[in-house]
Amino acid sequence: MIIGVVIFLKGVFPVKKLFFALTVIVIAASCALASVVMTARVGFLTRLNTTEEEFSRIIQQSQKTSGWNLLSNRHELYGVKFYDSLNTMLMALNKFEIDEIALPDVVADYVTTVNPEYQICCISTLRSPMSLAFGFNKNNAPLAWKFNRVITEMNEDWTMPELQGVYIYGSNRNKPVEFTKYDGAETIRAAVTGDLPPIDYVDAGGNPSGFNTALLAEIGRRLKVNIELVTIDAGARNAALSSGRVDVVFWYETAKEFDWNLDAPEGVILSEPYYSWNKFYHIMKK
Repeated sequence: MIIGVVIFLKGVFPVKKLFFALTVIVIAASCALASVVMTARVGFLTRLNTTEEEFSRIIQQSQKTSGWNLLSNRHELYGVKFYDSLNTMLMALNKFEIDEIALPDVVADYVTTVNPEYQICCISTLRSPMSLAFGFNKNNAPLAWKFNRVITEMNEDWTMPELQGVYIYGSNRNKPVEFTKYDGAETIRAAVTGDLPPIDYVDAGGNPSGFNTALLAEIGRRLKVNIELVTIDAGARNAALSSGRVDVVFWYETAKEFDWNLDAPEGVILSEPYYSWNKFYHIMKK
């Protein structure tokens, strides 16, 4: 088509005017392409205090107020799909059921490093950070108090950032985590996803690794209790906690500056946050 236009213009305009006309065409085409808005259906790990439709509405409204900012001027969210694990999200992406998935930046970096078939396509930033916290049944406030005390201690003696440096950002972040066993001591059952590296991960041999599990192991040592890991999907967290199957669960905490809470159902109390981020990287197939 372009060749035909050039031949036509050459027959109509002198050479100098031909170049000018072609320049105008190129600029016009570039402007037209720049105005195209790419829409995407995005996968997220399940939030328990909102629906897919409500979450999509919140993000779209937040984009207008810089609450949730997609760093792309040709990128627009048109739908959200929740998944109970990273594995099911990646399967949906491979089947093109969704266009991309949004993950905490360190998780997205891990996934794209290990799997060259994926790439980071854009970044979402939040006006206030989201955090990881421990979730407890509201009737188990004493255990929440103990965890909060240890979290404070670990921040004050720099153990917390040291664990983050090793298990989130370190070159040997997949090394197995060892749990100390105490004869006759209390056992605390802790729910983990097991497939969200480098936050937490359990390999095919059942060996736990990642920051969350390393943190739990350190809490167990400081409280002199046994920690038993229970692998569950993200959508089963509240059910596992309310039924008494587990005593503590890893939980997202929405920043207090937001006027909505996406992930704290009634009956759940949260510990002090122990890891925060304000960027979600969006991953798509190459």
